[in-house]
Amino acid sequence: MKSSILFFFVAFSSITQAQVTLQVSDQESKENIEFASILLPDYQKSFVADEKGKFVVDTEQYKLPLKVIAEQFGFQQKEITLQNTTKIYNISLTPSSEILREIIIPPANAKIKERTFGITNESTGKFKGEDSTHNYNQNSMDTDYEFGMIINTKEKFIKVKKVHWHINGFTYKRAFFSVYFYEVANGKPTKRIPHENINFILTNKNIGWNKINVENLDIYISSHKKIAVVLKQQKVEFEKGKSEGAFFQNIGLTMGNTFVTRTSYYNEWLTLPASFPFYITVDSYE
Repeated sequence: MKSSILFFFVAFSSITQAQVTLQVSDQESKENIEFASILLPDYQKSFVADEKGKFVVDTEQYKLPLKVIAEQFGFQQKEITLQNTTKIYNISLTPSSEILREIIIPPANAKIKERTFGITNESTGKFKGEDSTHNYNQNSMDTDYEFGMIINTKEKFIKVKKVHWHINGFTYKRAFFSVYFYEVANGKPTKRIPHENINFILTNKNIGWNKINVENLDIYISSHKKIAVVLKQQKVEFEKGKSEGAFFQNIGLTMGNTFVTRTSYYNEWLTLPASFPFYITVDSYE
């Protein structure tokens, strides 16, 4: 009996020592930074911390010493090296003074028209299909995945009010997503357009159209013929007894729209002549 207990203790200790927890926080406010990016440059891997700023590194798969970079938009990037299996490494990020939100003042005498940009139809494209490639399992649940569409805003001065996204199916317990806006150059997303974080949670009760209200964030965009509106899957949780999950959405091949995606910070954006049910509602100053 004693040998069994000793074996269990040794096995448990080995598993514990093979994991290192990173805690990412704001240097000034001391608050945790949700969904910070965790980069392992030596392995060309990128991951996402959870909504409490925590991320667990498997040191059996990623050997020590290990270079780690933590970053989040609006903060200075920070690099550390994990030298040993210290239980928790605290990483404090300093707010960046260089990434300031541009002050945009709407035209005083402009007429305001509500417009939509994107795909408002649940079925899209000449050749239709169901996109079910966003499958996550226990080994990939922390891997950041981004996808979205390049939208022609016709160089109008706009204020984004809502983001709309339609899904057909959902087999996770819940999943955390973020919305980002990018400038576009050479047909691909480039520089992030500064705005406050837009995070939301979906469950299997959210099948159909989902509306993310961002009107109070004052996201003004001007002088861009095209922008990229991108969804980033930050974290997934599986149903009890399950070890994988996915979400499903219609996707169609179209010549007038561009679907963009990448599976890692280290990957180039992939573009396809396709679209999915996804659009923004804006106030257009004309």
